[in-house]
Amino acid sequence: MVWWRRQSGWDIGDSIVRQSEVQSRFLKSFGALYPQFTFRGLRRLAYGSMGPYAFVLRVTLGRAALPIDMLCVALTEGYPEEVRRFLQRIGPSGERPEGPGTVPVLIAPYLSAEAQALCRAAGVGYFDLAGNAGLETASVYVELSGRPNPHAREKQLRDPFIGRAERVTRRLLLEPERPSWAMRTLAQAADVSLGMASMATTALAAARLVTKGRGGLRVTDPAGLLDAWLERYDLRRSPLHIFRSWWGVDELARRLAQRCAAHGHSALTLWSGAERLLAEEPTAPRLAFYWQGDLEPLVEILNLDEVKGRTYVFVFEPYDESVLWEHRRAAEDHPAIVHPLQLCLDLSSGDAAELALAQRVRAAFLDG
Repeated sequence: MVWWRRQSGWDIGDSIVRQSEVQSRFLKSFGALYPQFTFRGLRRLAYGSMGPYAFVLRVTLGRAALPIDMLCVALTEGYPEEVRRFLQRIGPSGERPEGPGTVPVLIAPYLSAEAQALCRAAGVGYFDLAGNAGLETASVYVELSGRPNPHAREKQLRDPFIGRAERVTRRLLLEPERPSWAMRTLAQAADVSLGMASMATTALAAARLVTKGRGGLRVTDPAGLLDAWLERYDLRRSPLHIFRSWWGVDELARRLAQRCAAHGHSALTLWSGAERLLAEEPTAPRLAFYWQGDLEPLVEILNLDEVKGRTYVFVFEPYDESVLWEHRRAAEDHPAIVHPLQLCLDLSSGDAAELALAQRVRAAFLDG
């Protein structure tokens, strides 16, 4: 899957992020999913002008035509972990960027009962593409629940590369030489429930990638397990922000390591991580890293701009905290690098050059 485009002799990130796909599907299906509401207008927001929000949707409700302005942001999946992360970015429900007449709203492909409860507890509205919704203002209360995920299949419930089940695969590949795993130990190490660990490993055993028996669980084909994950992995699950800066790669990396640590967690990825891991010089003025924290201090410290600058800066928000598990750091004043496993996954989502780099990382740090 190619998601980088060639420009001026090197690759820059494709700005198409899955969030925009969710947003488009929501707007197209809004009338059919939610006939209680009447569409009145849409105003798109400049990126970053109101935190993570992308657009303001003006609607009216019912025969009384009660007006509501919804300040909306789209999520890529809608898992509870992703909802928690966005709720932290939005801040307390009492903070209204446009005043008391607006309602912050999260939009997702599907929101489970747990995810819906998180939104209600935070005083934030929510809508999904299945027809579940929750909205509360001084004059309006809406709660539509119990709609099943229309895209769910029995196969997905057993898929070891989707949702939290993916953590089991990650933990197994982070320790491929471990003789065996007790199921409870694996669940704790992967930070998932015992049931989830059992479900995921049963699927892996059916694919003959692991064996399960009285002696515990053992990875029989680490290379095959990684290959299977690579086929399913999509870097676009992590929201991407593209900036530019007048500072060079080395100065940006130094500031990221020394001055940004107080505001969040970061780790280099893609070619930025591979070049440092392989002790090679940067081949182009670009820097790619994961960032878990508020974007505002990062933008200020790194002097980031959406339009101007000679160095491209690609900032990924990790779709799950496990993306940063066991990252590496050469020295305290150097930026961290994602684990070679994550580096291989990310690079394998790219074009021919990134795929070749992924193979080098895999040969040097993962195979054998």
